[in-house]
Amino acid sequence: MIWIFERANERLRCEIHRESAGPGYELVVTHPDGSQRMERFEETSALIKRSLDLQMELIEAGWRAVQPILDLWAST
Repeated sequence: MIWIFERANERLRCEIHRESAGPGYELVVTHPDGSQRMERFEETSALIKRSLDLQMELIEAGWRAVQPILDLWAST
């Protein structure tokens, strides 16, 4: 799943995908400068909670979603 957020002339990308080398998940945030921050989760419930918290943090910081959620798992 991918979310794109925008603030002024900046874009920020949040992506959730399955871990390549294990049963867990990764939440990757790509900042406007290209730097990335990754968080790993074993439990789906923890991933969902963190992704919702992150979305709220971004909205409160002035970011807004500019693209609908893309579900990349639907094609797998």
